[in-house]
Amino acid sequence: MKLATLLYIRNSKGEYLLMERRRDPNKGLMSPPGGKLDTEKPESPTACAVREAYEECRIRSCEKDWHLRGIITEKNFPEAGNIMIFLMEYIKLINDLPPECDEGAFSFIHPEKLTEHNIPLTDKFFIWDKILNEEKIFIDSLDCSGYPEIKNILTEIF
Repeated sequence: MKLATLLYIRNSKGEYLLMERRRDPNKGLMSPPGGKLDTEKPESPTACAVREAYEECRIRSCEKDWHLRGIITEKNFPEAGNIMIFLMEYIKLINDLPPECDEGAFSFIHPEKLTEHNIPLTDKFFIWDKILNEEKIFIDSLDCSGYPEIKNILTEIF
């Protein structure tokens, strides 16, 4: 199973930083920055958030700047296989759009306009509503074997 992070970063207008991905598994889709944990180190989800925020967005941060918002487990996600994703929220605000990187180009998107953009189905149906409306930590276990049909096996809110 792969381990990864998605980084939820806002500006002072309440807009979220999204990247139009250039690589699979979400090529051409708008999603938060993030990436795989270095399991050889081993790297924690917060350490991965610090590293990925710098590598992709040139944001300098430290582990205490990141809070866990949720965990998504996706079984048999196309192009990725089995993956557990730690949803990390940056507690500081940024107002400058990061420069384009190898992974994609950035935009700030207002929450009310998320559905107007091409976002991954798992984000659309299982993640964004909880990120925007749930203050507690949540866990979703999804079966993506029949993608684009996705089955929610379990949701827990703590």
